[in-house]
Amino acid sequence: MFVRNRAPIIEGVTMLPDQRELVNAFGGQPPDPDHDHPLLPFARKLAELHRQRHHDPLATAGIDCRRAELVAAIDNWVHTRVPRRQSTAHIRAGAIGATVDRMAAAHVHASHLLHTADKVADDRVHAAWYRLALLVDHWTDLITGSAHGDSRVRQSA
Repeated sequence: MFVRNRAPIIEGVTMLPDQRELVNAFGGQPPDPDHDHPLLPFARKLAELHRQRHHDPLATAGIDCRRAELVAAIDNWVHTRVPRRQSTAHIRAGAIGATVDRMAAAHVHASHLLHTADKVADDRVHAAWYRLALLVDHWTDLITGSAHGDSRVRQSA
């Protein structure tokens, strides 16, 4: 997996959080008021909503409605805040929110399996973390502009 220190910066503005920031947010890391990217509270809330779905399946419709609102808020933020330049042409606002939501769901599912499986070596646990790793790679490709070539493979993850 490709690891960077920070997300791309254009004219002093951090465009999108990197994969480590997102995974930390999904895990419930408290916000850092000085360095928290504006999209990380949305990511935290999406993970929280996915956890609620696990615990209260009867509330799924309301939870999914709130998730859709957050995905739209992320996409709107990207559409209005990420400068439209050739260096950012690969970033499609519609792909960002849905990708963050899929990553949040995968993280919550993998964490749940890790904490509830009889054996950590269970194939389901491994498969869940592998799926999260594929989504993290896709995120990195998406925000760095590398997703042009094989994004079809990673999007199916």
